[in-house]
Amino acid sequence: MAAYAAVTSLMGTVHLISQSSLHFLESNKECSKSLYEKVGSLLEFLDYSDNELMKDLQKKVKDLANEVEDEVESQVVRIMENDKHIQTEANERLRKILEQAIEDIDSVNEELRKQRNKNNNSLSGNCSLGGCTSPRSHVSTLENDMVGHSDEQARVRGELTGPSSQLEVISIAGMGVIGKSTFAKKMFSDPSIVGFFDVRRWITVSKDYSLRKMLISLLQDAIGVNEELDKKPDDELADCLQKSLKGRRYLIVVDDIWSTKAWEDIRLWFPENNNRSRILLTTRIMEVARYASYPKNPFPMRFLDPEESWNLFCQKAFGKNDCPAEFENVGKVIVGNCNGLPLMISVTAGSLSSEKMLRKWHEVARSVSSLVNLDDYQRCSGVLALSYNHLPSHLKACFLYFGVFKKASEISVENLIRLWMAEGLFKLRGIGDLEKEASSLLHDLIDKSLIVACKHSLDGKIKTCKIHDLLHDLCLGELESESLLYVSDTDVLQLGRWVSFHQQPMQEFCDLPFPTYGKTRSLHFLEVKSSNFRYELGLDRFKLLRYELGLDRFKLLRVLDLLGSGLIHFPNGLSNLVSLRYLRAGFISGCLPIYKLQNLQFLSFRNVHKYVPVDHHLPDGAWKMSQLRHLDAAFFCLCSPPKVSGNKYRVLENLQSVHGLRPDCCTKEMFEGIKKVKKLGICGESKHFDESPNCLDNLIFLPELEALRISLYHRSRSDFRHRHPVPCVSSFPPNLKKLTLQGTRLLSSPLTVISELPELEVLKLKAIKLSGNELEETDWEVSEKGFPKLKFLLIEKKGLKNWTAADDSFPCLERVIIKNCPSLQEIPGGFADSMTLQRIELWGCTSSLVTFATNIQEEQESFGNNILKVYAYDRIREV
Repeated sequence: MAAYAAVTSLMGTVHLISQSSLHFLESNKECSKSLYEKVGSLLEFLDYSDNELMKDLQKKVKDLANEVEDEVESQVVRIMENDKHIQTEANERLRKILEQAIEDIDSVNEELRKQRNKNNNSLSGNCSLGGCTSPRSHVSTLENDMVGHSDEQARVRGELTGPSSQLEVISIAGMGVIGKSTFAKKMFSDPSIVGFFDVRRWITVSKDYSLRKMLISLLQDAIGVNEELDKKPDDELADCLQKSLKGRRYLIVVDDIWSTKAWEDIRLWFPENNNRSRILLTTRIMEVARYASYPKNPFPMRFLDPEESWNLFCQKAFGKNDCPAEFENVGKVIVGNCNGLPLMISVTAGSLSSEKMLRKWHEVARSVSSLVNLDDYQRCSGVLALSYNHLPSHLKACFLYFGVFKKASEISVENLIRLWMAEGLFKLRGIGDLEKEASSLLHDLIDKSLIVACKHSLDGKIKTCKIHDLLHDLCLGELESESLLYVSDTDVLQLGRWVSFHQQPMQEFCDLPFPTYGKTRSLHFLEVKSSNFRYELGLDRFKLLRYELGLDRFKLLRVLDLLGSGLIHFPNGLSNLVSLRYLRAGFISGCLPIYKLQNLQFLSFRNVHKYVPVDHHLPDGAWKMSQLRHLDAAFFCLCSPPKVSGNKYRVLENLQSVHGLRPDCCTKEMFEGIKKVKKLGICGESKHFDESPNCLDNLIFLPELEALRISLYHRSRSDFRHRHPVPCVSSFPPNLKKLTLQGTRLLSSPLTVISELPELEVLKLKAIKLSGNELEETDWEVSEKGFPKLKFLLIEKKGLKNWTAADDSFPCLERVIIKNCPSLQEIPGGFADSMTLQRIELWGCTSSLVTFATNIQEEQESFGNNILKVYAYDRIREV
């Protein structure tokens, strides 16, 4: 993994040189292009050499790539100096480094080819027919009786005994040790299932499977041990199996299957008898589940909920469903730390079942990882390690990066993707597709049941994700063995290319000796400080932390996350980190010292306290940041771009998203300079909108804009009476799909304007008042044109009393969320006739509104449409 990450990182660095506008000699640019191609040839080897025979060569590749990148970036830093003598000297040194690197890469490539040819037989022998004992078998003694999942059991039982006469595959997918096999065994031995099928058989496939062994196992279940079976070839064995199943109603459990190829290898063994036969399949990989059970949807195995987890823990720890009073509170903390993973709960409960000292329980409560030396814990980890080992190299690097974050934390997907990009963890496939490529990699990890999706946006995109504690421990172990990561709350004082501070970071950081600081590429401060931070530290210490971090020790740093550092000013030396690609911080207002950071891809200076925004001023030098892709703040101002020729302005060609732009900066010139953005957030106070009343009409100069957010921050009571119009239809970008309005007040006519947007799919009306008059209780009558393409609608915190619309006003609507509308009693009755509406969520609404929505659901069900579901949360009392 470390070798792959080192190679892709080097490729990204070399690629930037070949595309840079800095003072590089043309010969160095050509040399960097040649090196890029040479280094790229190593990736194919790394994708297919993840085995013990090639470990030494992988380390050689990693060390060479890291060394070359360190030397190259050191000279790039010097070339960015203003001194021409230094630039010339650095260019000459860079040429020698690049030329030597090409020779070294050629030498390594030749060595790799020889080694691969030498080990070809060994490598090819590790194929699907070889067969081996799966580590999965070693965990069988830990498997627990099925607890919980009663609804899921009923659903699967219904599918297994359903009316369809055709052979059907029911797939169960989920992470390792989540209980898929235990669930399958529960179904396999269920009395109603036993009585329903003539034949029930079970095979475990595993990662390295043997078709012959599986065939013999299935036949022995049917006819008993028979020495004649060993003499038959595989095709005859398959024929015998088919004949033994012919005409009989059978259930086959295919447990722990890892690939679509494995399914293709075995699926023809099972004949179509048209008698309601079934196959129950378990896998860690969602792609396999979807493939095998198509066109039926797979069954995702969920974690246990808190009640189910507690019941399982009590059964394993005490042999009954209750717990002694003195252990109950700490026991529930321990169970919560297991995060609903059945096998982890069983291991933890088993280790404490004979432990009567409360002190030991509190030790486990502080960290379930304190059980790391238990054999059972190691077995759990070993089973999960199978999933990691099965990953291709390019996914391993991205997966292990989760070790940078705090255990059990919920991670922003948007931020994670930007960090992957800045670290250079995956291969560049064109500058415009980086975000999509990274998103695809994350979905692969989710499909392989290694990462869990948490929160979703209104239109279904994943907003946050997390990793289970056991898998987090796996990441830390791998990263430690690769010397890649230093984490502040571990006992290992070994500084790697990634450094992450989780607990009291500033006190520790200032005193740490960084013997390898020149090789460190990322610094993460993840512990957000409280508002009385300066008083906890003492004034003298606080003054030091305002400005000093010793950043001059990290001249090659590319990722700096200061959001959790507690600093209120940018530290000294920041402007000299010219290799920086990612900078996130939260500081007071003022001019930001970033004019020299021309390699920045992502810049965020959003406040920790998001509801108390501060005003930032970007320097004019921001227009020289040609690599900038994402700019994020509460709100900020920036001067218009400089002209480059005639009436043409400098354009930040790579800029994808901007959030926090003040209204008075929304000029035609500004939008021409950021004309490539796909997402834009305009934020400000009433006075900013007053000073630029026509600023939103300039949106037409953003032809690629797809998502727009307009936010008003209220500074005084008068702001709540302020009305802000939206631009006319002709001023909206033609491709706008998502619109969010927050904190503003709208007349009915602007909402009519919004309804005319031809491509609008998502509309969020957040914390606003729909005001047709001066009364807070207002009406919203949707115009006759309706919202032709709208799929998702959110209405939040409004004095909305009446909402009416024609039956066909929302022909494509799929989801409606209504929050904190205490006066609203009804929603459009036309929803009862909708063929697309799937979900209505009501938060903080009256019982009358909940009843009205429920009646709509029941009316749809009376017509045989069971798609629509109504969910109500925190309903309020009616006065």
